[in-house]
Amino acid sequence: MNSLESGSNIQSGLEMILEKSPDTIVLVDRNLTLVKVVSAKDNYYRYLAKNCIGKQPQALFPEGKNHDQYEVYGTAIKRVFEGQEKVDFSFEVSFEGKNYYYLSQASLFNEELAVVYTRDVSSLKTEKNLQELINTILDRLPLGVFVKDGADHFNYLYWNHFMEEITGVETREIEGHDDFEVNYDALMTAEERLETDMNVIKTGQTARFRGKVKSVSGDYRDVEVAKYPISLNNGKPLILVLWRDITSELATENTLRRTRILTKMALRASDIHTCLIFINPESTHEFKDSTVIFNDWNTLSEDVIEESWGQFINRAHPDDQVYYHNMFTSLCRGERSEVRIEARMLLFGKKECVWREIFATVYERDEKGRPSVILGCSTNIQERKDQELSLEEAKVKAEVADKMKSKYLADMSHEIRTPLNAITGFSELMAFADTDEERMSYYDVIKMNNQLLMQLINDILDISKIEADVIKINYEQLDVNELMDTIYASAKLRVTGGIELILEKGADYCMFGTDSMRLLQLINNLVNNAIKNTKEGSITMGYTIQPDSQLRFYVRDTGTGIEEEKLKDVFGRFVKINDYMEGIGLGLAICKGLVVKMGGSIHVTSELGVGSEFSFILPSHE
Repeated sequence: MNSLESGSNIQSGLEMILEKSPDTIVLVDRNLTLVKVVSAKDNYYRYLAKNCIGKQPQALFPEGKNHDQYEVYGTAIKRVFEGQEKVDFSFEVSFEGKNYYYLSQASLFNEELAVVYTRDVSSLKTEKNLQELINTILDRLPLGVFVKDGADHFNYLYWNHFMEEITGVETREIEGHDDFEVNYDALMTAEERLETDMNVIKTGQTARFRGKVKSVSGDYRDVEVAKYPISLNNGKPLILVLWRDITSELATENTLRRTRILTKMALRASDIHTCLIFINPESTHEFKDSTVIFNDWNTLSEDVIEESWGQFINRAHPDDQVYYHNMFTSLCRGERSEVRIEARMLLFGKKECVWREIFATVYERDEKGRPSVILGCSTNIQERKDQELSLEEAKVKAEVADKMKSKYLADMSHEIRTPLNAITGFSELMAFADTDEERMSYYDVIKMNNQLLMQLINDILDISKIEADVIKINYEQLDVNELMDTIYASAKLRVTGGIELILEKGADYCMFGTDSMRLLQLINNLVNNAIKNTKEGSITMGYTIQPDSQLRFYVRDTGTGIEEEKLKDVFGRFVKINDYMEGIGLGLAICKGLVVKMGGSIHVTSELGVGSEFSFILPSHE
């Protein structure tokens, strides 16, 4: 039977199918010859449909890759005729360098013909490949990704492999369900998640939060979550959620923070300060608009302090500011690559400037090679400076001591030779004295010079004992008024001319615990000095009672007085206010040493040409 004898019935049937189907429809006989091609696009596998009639499929599939596809096509048609069943198949055609994909279904049309419905799915295949690529990428990402439907109870639409691993919930278990139907550690309760999701959709704002979740392996992971509002082209609202495992990141941050704090502790212990200076190469203000950034070195806080160079330079001592600024500007101008200076700086929380050694170097330059960033650090050198000052002072003192020693030896030589010469000379004269009266006068001179020599030796021994801290103090109770009367009587014999000696007592009766011999020595020394320096007027000696059972002894005269600039040295060794007076300058040094040894203090007030007052305060010792 001729397959075309069906006539108009077949033609009309095919036309009806064509009107309702987007597929290309082909009638094929048992020999695989194309009998009829009906195509809405008027083409078949990229050939004009009318050019395919009467040909077999292999004519449409050139040799090579497409030949394999012909085999697929032919096998499917044969199965239809042999088994009288529907056969679904797909194949790929290469045409002009491009690949096209087709889905087909073949079925028996009548005993002699098979009908084949073919649809071009090339665009769908491309979309599917792209979707598979996107899914593969999302599954390979080192972060969790899932999507929720904002228009349907926030059901889960997508759930990547990372989320499966960290929560233990598989994609098939969660897609199509909401938070109330699936339980997993999500940092929040289902109610809190719903409230957060609704707020994201309502406000259009991203929600971010952090927390710890327990992974499938049982360990806790630090997670950072971000929820983004997005929408499809049709306006459907979605929520894109990203989970980022920040466990390692936080561990690294904590390690770095510990390192920074330990470094800062070490720098604080060593008193080393660092800073960054950002320079404006175009500055028209002598670079005073540069920015200085440094830590608050009084705490372990990582907060930084930011100041302009103009503010920072004011921390330098006024005497060092100009030099410091000049060195800084030489770096900024590129005249130097590094500098090292010493300057006094006022640090935070300090009231006084301290010496610091400052080192600075150019760290970065701009595209024109001009300095843009300077690194600086400073160390505390106050102790070194103090040592240098101490050495300088010690040097000066040594030089002064050397001069004083030379002067002391000269004075001692002179002071010792004077009484010795007198003793020697008058001893010889005694042998040739004619009368007893003359001999007695020589004896008196020898005796006086013996006493002077003895006093000189005693002073030298006393100052040596005081400085060696081996002098002995013996405390006892004594009647102060009685002691003062004794000293007054002795001193009155030594006062000559019209000088008046006055005794002032602080009480009618006064018992005091002290060393009587040392107190006698103290007052006598002061009275003797007053006698030497007073030519007219008066000398007043006395005492007053002070709080806490202390006594203040004083000797006041109307003598020559002392220049103000010499008062600070008056208690020093070998200091003589008047080089023409007898003595070697040990009396007041001995007085100060004894007073300090006895737990007291000694003072002097004086006015040149008016007079002086020497006083000392002693505590009572039982």
